[in-house]
Amino acid sequence: MSPATPKSVTYRGNFKVKTGSTTSWIRAAILVFVGCLTSVHVWSEISYSKVDNRWSLVSGNVEYTLHKDKDAIQFEYFGPVSHHAWPAGGPTLNPPVPRYDIDGQVEGQEILPSELKLVSDEAVSIRPGVDELKLVFEHRYLPLRIRANYTTWADTGVITRELVLENTGVRIMHVQRLPSLTWSLPPGEYDLTYLWGGWSQERQVGNEELGPGGRTFTSASGRSTNDYSPWFCLHNHSNGTRYLAQLGYSGNWEMGFVRAPLTEAHRYTEADLAVDLGMRFDFGGALTLDPGQSFPLPQVAFTSSSGSLDDTANQMHRYQREYAFAKNPVNDPPLVQFNSWYPFPGKMTIAEMKRCADLAAKLGAEVFVLDAGWYNKKDWSKELGDYQADRVAFPNGIEELANYVRQLGMKFGIWVEIENIGVDSEIFRQHPDWCLKYNGQPIVQFERLQLDFSKPEVRQWARAVIDRLAHDYGIQWLKIDYNIEIGDKFDPPGADTRRGDVLHSQVMNYYAWLDEVRAAHPNLVIENCASGGLRFDLGIMAHANTTWLSDEVRPKPSLQLAYGCTLQFTPGVCNHWMVGDTTDGDVLAGASTDWWDFMFRVPMNGQLGISSKVFEWPPDLLVHATNNVALYKRIRGTIVKADVYHLTEEPAHDFPRGWMAIQYVAPGAGKSVVMAYRLEESLSAQTFKLQGLVPNARFHITSEGKDMGSMTGRALMEDGLSVNLEGPWRAAVIELQAD
Repeated sequence: MSPATPKSVTYRGNFKVKTGSTTSWIRAAILVFVGCLTSVHVWSEISYSKVDNRWSLVSGNVEYTLHKDKDAIQFEYFGPVSHHAWPAGGPTLNPPVPRYDIDGQVEGQEILPSELKLVSDEAVSIRPGVDELKLVFEHRYLPLRIRANYTTWADTGVITRELVLENTGVRIMHVQRLPSLTWSLPPGEYDLTYLWGGWSQERQVGNEELGPGGRTFTSASGRSTNDYSPWFCLHNHSNGTRYLAQLGYSGNWEMGFVRAPLTEAHRYTEADLAVDLGMRFDFGGALTLDPGQSFPLPQVAFTSSSGSLDDTANQMHRYQREYAFAKNPVNDPPLVQFNSWYPFPGKMTIAEMKRCADLAAKLGAEVFVLDAGWYNKKDWSKELGDYQADRVAFPNGIEELANYVRQLGMKFGIWVEIENIGVDSEIFRQHPDWCLKYNGQPIVQFERLQLDFSKPEVRQWARAVIDRLAHDYGIQWLKIDYNIEIGDKFDPPGADTRRGDVLHSQVMNYYAWLDEVRAAHPNLVIENCASGGLRFDLGIMAHANTTWLSDEVRPKPSLQLAYGCTLQFTPGVCNHWMVGDTTDGDVLAGASTDWWDFMFRVPMNGQLGISSKVFEWPPDLLVHATNNVALYKRIRGTIVKADVYHLTEEPAHDFPRGWMAIQYVAPGAGKSVVMAYRLEESLSAQTFKLQGLVPNARFHITSEGKDMGSMTGRALMEDGLSVNLEGPWRAAVIELQAD
């Protein structure tokens, strides 16, 4: 081979660069220089080396490599670029066991890597900084085609993959299992971090050492983050690497980790760790594919780091923030809301709402959201779907309140539960056939039924409802709730055979409907909700702008909720409110002003709202509320787009003790906010070693307008920042600005 013969093809950002000759390096240098001149800040690369027969996918400091062995592909490496290689798979066997990243079972037959024949491979540039590798496999014995699309996302450090299955045969095919993500990770001592918790206890951080055997997580309630979240982070203590993955799907899923010894003579830590994460088909059974049918499995996103858990999670946050999540300039910076639910749950009048709106505007709220209860005559839950104003409570319609709110300088929003209808609703009496069924009967739970969004007429009705609310009321905020656990057992629409994809069809059609609504109403902010945060995942956030974090609103347990949410998600989508001492919106008499501040500062770890009996607040509390809203508005620009560092352990949900502190570092690392909370059974002073700052920069430090001096970034990270609070249940907001 002559020196001028290309040895590899590289896709970097928006450029295709052939390497392997002196002139190619000159061209590459010119392209990099041009990229600098045009301020295109990207670092992603997909390259193929003909010498090593290796595809290399790079995003930021993360690399994923696949080795081409004739017409088969082996999974070779995933992790920090600097590490670049793993020990050979299965070190105790000779020859080594090949690693793989596609696994499953089709027609009762295990899908082995050697049985997947690579029939085409292509790397393309999607847009500046975003590149995609398209691999197409055909099974050697089954009529199965698998399209594997890997995408690198600029310098975020995140890679995504989507698998598309196709039945190329003439008979129906049954897919028993085929996860979106399959890894064989190198041997070592592993621990697993995951998120667990049901209603009002969402996203508690679990951590455990992986011993021999299997560890499986299953979500079958129909809501993706009820009990567990489709998210994990593994830490290999032997090589110092973390591996984090998150599934983009709002239905049922499964996740598993298996440590098995290679032989009786070797420990389980000497074997590869098998990992999978993917969709769970209906009934926990098989997916049925007709001849010629294609089926896209949910996308999975993953990243890796040799740093801390926060370092690894921040890479995923950057991908979420910059590429994955739906954006709306109306909610940037995130709006401070007032919501009617907790002071008036399920029923309200125009006079009560005007009274709340007057006070909300004085406190600094920017949007007033009319929650459930505006349409029903008796029961807000049983009458779901009949979205016409109750003329007793609103004799002049909702228009009167909407106009009143706008005159006060706020935007107007409204609540719906568009996927469900109530058992006593007129829409159910008219269209019982619109609902999901099991054994021939509509599925009823919590006094409601779920509409089948795979039906065009259902989507058309739902779209007409939102169009009317937007036109008649001028809404700029739409809160969409989802208060049902539909499960995993359904009758197939228009067929006698269970196909395994009813819930998947529901989810995909709902995503598409959300996109239609956003396109038709670009100034409408969509808030996702599911009895709190029980359907809050990477998938749905591509179609919504923020999410209600939890129905648990008391300040003390809400500390844990803020901690867990800002681990899984970029903080800008974590929406929570100051409600009061109780879930009824009461603020108890006789509390200290420090406690009032504490209540407001817990939900500042994301998007802030208020839903309380403000009309009962004493004047001093109204002043503190106004000041805290102003404080939040000053720091929200830093918080919502920041890298997040959890400076303490997660506080207990029910009885938090000690201190909790979360640090937010703005892009460029020249600005930071520390939220510090002193809890019970704690010392009055605590020193926190900050993270992510520019070491040589000098930071001016203030707390609520008080000058605390200045320190270098290095001193703040090595020696720490000391915080003193005189009593428990107090909070400090500390701002740092580089000179």
